[in-house]
Amino acid sequence: MKNFIKIFISFLLISNVSLAEEYSGISIGFTKHIAKDPHDSNGTSYFSDPEENGFVIGYFDGDKSGESAYELESSYYSEVSQKLLSTVTVDVSTFTQMMNFMATPGDDDFYGVFGAGIGYGYTMVDTSYKSGSSTFDGDNGNWNLAYQLILGFGSDNYELVFKRSHFGEVKGGSGTTSGGSSYVADEFDNVYNSIVFKTKF
Repeated sequence: MKNFIKIFISFLLISNVSLAEEYSGISIGFTKHIAKDPHDSNGTSYFSDPEENGFVIGYFDGDKSGESAYELESSYYSEVSQKLLSTVTVDVSTFTQMMNFMATPGDDDFYGVFGAGIGYGYTMVDTSYKSGSSTFDGDNGNWNLAYQLILGFGSDNYELVFKRSHFGEVKGGSGTTSGGSSYVADEFDNVYNSIVFKTKF
């Protein structure tokens, strides 16, 4: 009986591999960027989580087998300008690479998409400060681990998904203002909500 179970499990695994469908695709979507919990490097908190609209474009390679799928996804989140304070504006853009794991219950005509992804992001934060005659401009690149949650639906070679993506805490430039005083970096959690249309080929 044990040998039969082993043979049966092996058969299922082999069948699963043989039925796997490889695909590639492109995506484009609308984003809402959130500079969550903004503060400076000295720990001074600001009093709002500013939001700004943008877009995301991406390319992905995937493998679907039965009612599950995984994808390697590369994306660019467009530059947005966030006003952290009346004196401080930051321009934020993000490049990401994520590995997504998804359940896809249903059939090719209509199926759900429920999943999550892990990976990393590179975020550039360009800081502009102006208070009276004193100014500062500086930027900083940030590498961070990242994760996202995915919810949506698909039909044939098309999908529409909502993603909540967290690309870690990032910081902007720091240095010396035009008036000779020290400027400490602004920091915030780099968060995106996005609605993305995907097409496979």
